[in-house]
Amino acid sequence: MRTAAALVVLLAVALPADAQRTVAITIDDLPFVSRDRSLATAQQGTTRLLQALREARVPAIGFVNESKVHIVGERDARAALLQQWIDAGMSLGNHTYTHADFNKQSAQWFADDVIHGEVVWRPMMEKASRRELWLRHPFLHTGGDAGKRAAFEGFLASRGYRVAPVTLEHSDWWFASLYDRLQAQGDPAGAAKVREASLAYLDTMLDYHEGLTRRLFGRDIAHVFLMHANTLNSQIMGEMLQRFRRRGYRFVALGEAMQDAAYRTEDHYQGTDGMVWQHRWGIALGHKSGPADEPEIPSWLVQLDKATPR
Repeated sequence: MRTAAALVVLLAVALPADAQRTVAITIDDLPFVSRDRSLATAQQGTTRLLQALREARVPAIGFVNESKVHIVGERDARAALLQQWIDAGMSLGNHTYTHADFNKQSAQWFADDVIHGEVVWRPMMEKASRRELWLRHPFLHTGGDAGKRAAFEGFLASRGYRVAPVTLEHSDWWFASLYDRLQAQGDPAGAAKVREASLAYLDTMLDYHEGLTRRLFGRDIAHVFLMHANTLNSQIMGEMLQRFRRRGYRFVALGEAMQDAAYRTEDHYQGTDGMVWQHRWGIALGHKSGPADEPEIPSWLVQLDKATPR
């Protein structure tokens, strides 16, 4: 058993008094996404996510797909889930109405989907005197050619939006899908293994993206972390935040993170992949990398995924 003195030493190492790293927590697919699409699951998951954020005193922004609000007989109750975020002191942003793929749509169609997707959450933000507008591209697809991208970004600027980038992520949606399916199959032991594997892969991907960032800029930057509002994350949010703190991070709002000079780096990427911003900046900085360079999900998990019914 560890002594009290030993625990004090461990905590001093894990939680530096003068942490230099900063990160903004951004959460996609609000109100909630789950294999079980019931209102009760969304309510329970939302409450757990927000409780963990409040207890840790962490600001966050949730990006909304309003098509998930307009469920027959449940619209008011699902809109109330978004109000919970506002009441908890969090912010909301636009993730488009349908979560469509920009690669497959025209700039005009996509612009209409953005407008359609701000009917519920935007008045909530304005009533709370929060008028900063952010858009998160579904799949991180920002436009496959320069003309299409420029047209859409011109629309965003005219409407007052800024694009929310991503510099840290760990394919949490993949783990959440497998976790939900194992739970549905009555395999809590398998689901528990996926839960732990998700946290381990988070550490792996943080190591990778932090290292890539330092190769590009010679320093740590204010990061933007992407995760999703799903059942798995609602259960491990507190543990994820602890892992960030152990790495020396303090938590800031998205707008504060974006003040880092790194976000003024040119982005010349014109492909169709959904990539973190370090891969995009690398094109301009002459240190090219891409999703193929990222650590792979362990093979045993891939095999488990293939063997688990969808």
